[in-house]
Amino acid sequence: MMVKAIALDMDGTLLNASHEISHELVKLLAECRQKDILIFLATGRTLKEVKDVLPDEVKVDGIVGGNGMIVEADGNNLDENEVNKDLVDEVIKRSRDHGLYYEIHPFEGSRFVFQEDKASLVNEVTYTEGLTVEEHEWKSRTAAVKSEINWIQQYPKSNITKVYFFSKDHERMKDWISELHHLKEKYPFSTSSSSHHNVEVMAEGINKATGVEKLLNYYSLDASQLLAVGDANNDLPLLKLAGKSAVMKNGSDEVKKEIQEVTEYTNDENGLYHYLRKHV
Repeated sequence: MMVKAIALDMDGTLLNASHEISHELVKLLAECRQKDILIFLATGRTLKEVKDVLPDEVKVDGIVGGNGMIVEADGNNLDENEVNKDLVDEVIKRSRDHGLYYEIHPFEGSRFVFQEDKASLVNEVTYTEGLTVEEHEWKSRTAAVKSEINWIQQYPKSNITKVYFFSKDHERMKDWISELHHLKEKYPFSTSSSSHHNVEVMAEGINKATGVEKLLNYYSLDASQLLAVGDANNDLPLLKLAGKSAVMKNGSDEVKKEIQEVTEYTNDENGLYHYLRKHV
């Protein structure tokens, strides 16, 4: 196939465990763009979180943020989906009964949490030795509690792009996802998980694939011309959309069962660089 665009997940794919991009990969992405291959990012991160971690020298042609909730190309906002605030209020109230960590992500500005829940959130990211939760996910939540969350008394005026939930207890998260499933009988919404320890609440019918489709339409491209690489369950719709796709060696077993092509190296071994160098 003739690759005209590449859609990349960020955490676990483009980024290593330290949330960094290798110099070799930065150079290779620039070379791809010089050959008129478009670079898209498709991530669970909000636009602010993307721009906070993306080096200035990495230029991209489109960003799908919040697992499809926000789509941007050439500095233009192509799509924006809001989570119903009544739904946000209800899932936060219910999550307290489960003792879950949560973050509410607005379209603009920092993620926020209600001040009254600070103690329980700090407890949820306090770990003892021997737990098997993915280390990078735990580190991200710990860093957020320390410096990235805006602790508030009442809702800000900004619209909400997603609500993120996390638990170090896999069984507790399974119970919560089951409860969210039943809540869909009352509110229309979508959920997305990138590991066994998290779930995000978003607008109905939204995922990374729906966002990337908007980018393809914007650039008058077809999905058959798209190469996609990811690592987690929330990447599956995108990986199935693309004409060619691969899952990272460090990716989940569930994704590997669906996507046969696996990179030779992990994200900490510069796996995306080696894969793209070979296939593009």
